[in-house]
Amino acid sequence: MFVSGDAMLEHRETTQRESQPYVQVTRRTCFTEHRKRMSCGLFLTSFVAMSWVGGTHLIRAMYVDYSQALLANAQKLNITAMKNLDSKNAVLFPLYNAPFFTTWICTTLNFFFFPIYLTSKFCAPASEKTSMKKEITDSIQPYQDRGLSVGRFLCRCGTFTVLWVGTNYMFIYSLSLLDATDVIALYTTNVAFIYLLSWVLLQEQFVGIRIVAVITCNTGIALFAYMDGVSRALTLGGVVLAAAAAAGTAVYKVLFKKLVGDVNLGQLSFFFSLIGLCNALIMWPIILALYFTDAEVIHWSNIPWLPLLGAAIFLFLANLLGNFGVIWTYEVFLTLGFLFAVPASATVDVYLYDVEFKGMKLAGVVLSMIGFCLVLLPENWPDYLTALLRWRRNKYPQESSSHPEPRTSYTSRLRTQSGRVK
Repeated sequence: MFVSGDAMLEHRETTQRESQPYVQVTRRTCFTEHRKRMSCGLFLTSFVAMSWVGGTHLIRAMYVDYSQALLANAQKLNITAMKNLDSKNAVLFPLYNAPFFTTWICTTLNFFFFPIYLTSKFCAPASEKTSMKKEITDSIQPYQDRGLSVGRFLCRCGTFTVLWVGTNYMFIYSLSLLDATDVIALYTTNVAFIYLLSWVLLQEQFVGIRIVAVITCNTGIALFAYMDGVSRALTLGGVVLAAAAAAGTAVYKVLFKKLVGDVNLGQLSFFFSLIGLCNALIMWPIILALYFTDAEVIHWSNIPWLPLLGAAIFLFLANLLGNFGVIWTYEVFLTLGFLFAVPASATVDVYLYDVEFKGMKLAGVVLSMIGFCLVLLPENWPDYLTALLRWRRNKYPQESSSHPEPRTSYTSRLRTQSGRVK
């Protein structure tokens, strides 16, 4: 019997496929590009959440109430009159309350964005490697093409540096007044402010559900403000600072997109490194001014360097993965990492600090998370909902279509249910 060449080729491919080990077939079918990005996204979501939780809780642990510290020192020295205590000479353990100095340390680490980007390019496969000169040129050239001179470019870098430092200063300072979970939950409302400013300044599409998210986030902020009663001015001040930090982040991101535009990872890394450099060169006189005016408590020999550098590294990793993670996964996973940081931080607060989440505080956390999720809904979310309902209808059809209802009227035994004679 004559067998054609196509049939022989098909038979050979079938035989080879059947002869392949089961592990190789499973690996090829399971580890597709989409599933790889999904698996990597779950890992990065957890890592981003842990980075935010680690950074905020380390900063929160560095704060020491100055009045309580002086009282403890007085008891150790057996001093009965606190008014005769010299606060600078009676320190028996480290005292640290310097949010601006902490902000300066954390922002300076942004300088390593571009070196890390260059290192990743040099570690790439040989077919994708480029020279350092070409990478630097490609990172600077788009800014020159937009007509930005050196002076205007440095001026914009200085403006964004002030915005970055001011926003992070309010975030870090609020950690001395509120619990870490409260600050993170309030900071998640920045996505609502980003959409609102993008709708006004960037003329993005109006989506009704996102306006609902803005209202929900603002309601959560209001509940946080009164969670300890009207008389607690410190709580109200901490909520205002954390909410202002969220709004400042929205202003920074929207202005960056409007003034700088869409950039690739190399250009973004170069801009972040310039922000870290400008912060290191420009902001240090403010540290000295706050120190000599006793606005910030810094004992240089007793600075808690280990938690300080740990917090700076954690926050730097969170920002680094939030920008570079799109190489390995979808952006939504990186955004969800910040949302999952809220329950993770709440777990730490409950087990380490015995924080109770109830009443307005719990409602504020829940509303902030709900508003965050509503902002993430796509613009055509009703289409997805309709498709889900149709899929459910097709998978689970109505019982009336498959099982006809029994007839309630009398039917003769000589006739069928349809009325025909047997």
